[in-house]
Amino acid sequence: MAYNLIKNRQRLIRTGAVATLVIVIAGGAFLLLERSDNAVPADQAPEATASVAPPTVQQRTTLPGDPVVLTDAESIQIRGFITEAHRQAADGNFSEAGAALQSADKLVAGLPETAQARKEIAEMATPQGRFATQLTRARLAIEHGDNTAVEKALAEAERLKPDAPEIAALRQSLQVEQAKQAHRSERIAALLATMHAAIARHDLAAAGSALNEAERIDIQDQSVHQARIELRRAQNAAQ
Repeated sequence: MAYNLIKNRQRLIRTGAVATLVIVIAGGAFLLLERSDNAVPADQAPEATASVAPPTVQQRTTLPGDPVVLTDAESIQIRGFITEAHRQAADGNFSEAGAALQSADKLVAGLPETAQARKEIAEMATPQGRFATQLTRARLAIEHGDNTAVEKALAEAERLKPDAPEIAALRQSLQVEQAKQAHRSERIAALLATMHAAIARHDLAAAGSALNEAERIDIQDQSVHQARIELRRAQNAAQ
């Protein structure tokens, strides 16, 4: 009797151990199957290193008070746009002047130089600014002996302010300069006559001296330039 009880107990212990082992194996197999179902195929797996998008290029802008360091190319372009804007404004083409300044802003926005030019051109666009521009053009034309440009500028100034005393003063300056031009022309003509007389008597040294004096008065004079050609011909013939 006791022997049969011992055998039955041992059989139950072995049966329980086997059942436990089966449960453990089944559980492990279930976990493996679940992990396999959730796994991503190798050809669909994300790359280990994600690509980085290149940084976007921002427009060159400046804020008040910020230091601005322009490249040489930018400096040249900005100066060109501002110079063109002033030139157009001086000719009365204020729309074209504004377009030139807009081009400067597109290159580098917020530059104080562009803002200053815009302010100056806005002042030039006023009646007083237009009048001042014509006076400046008249003065420069007087200095360069361009009588046609002087008369054109003064006529426009008179249209803007007919009774302005500055116009009368410039006309007086024009008369003085014209008298000087007449005197220079007379002096050059006398020296060239002396040169031609010296060439005729084969005194090339005296001819050269007279021509040099004429060139010191106005080397750009066309008659002086022609006289130099004539003297060279005479010198070549003498050799």
